[in-house]
Amino acid sequence: MSQILLTENWKTEAFDNIVQLYDSVGWAIYTKNKDNLLKAFCNSSYVLIAKDGNEVVGLLRSMSDDVSIHYLQDILVNPNFQHQGIGRKLINQALSRYSHVRTHMLLTDDEEKQMNFYKSMGYENLKDYQKGKLNSFIKMLI
Repeated sequence: MSQILLTENWKTEAFDNIVQLYDSVGWAIYTKNKDNLLKAFCNSSYVLIAKDGNEVVGLLRSMSDDVSIHYLQDILVNPNFQHQGIGRKLINQALSRYSHVRTHMLLTDDEEKQMNFYKSMGYENLKDYQKGKLNSFIKMLI
């Protein structure tokens, strides 16, 4: 495995390299309007990118009030670089950055490999949460 560099300095990156990463994982819903994706990045609390040389091979994007909530919005790793620990490094660095925050949450697809990955990172599926009564609500405009 090559030396993967993690950096918070995503603004020095050509944004097309980030768009290519989204396309590589099939998230075309994000890239059909690049201006909106750039706005989402600019309004994010935390962005971390993983680079192999000049290539963006992974990224994490999240929002937080830096007190009570840290929401992991996007985590992507180029399929050619998956299963090398890059996603784990990205999440660990974000969790370290927000270690003082009470709640860390995310919304993900109902795919077993994704659910297993997040469980391995210490996240609990709300339907399995046993430490108290919680509900989760969502309203999505599609």
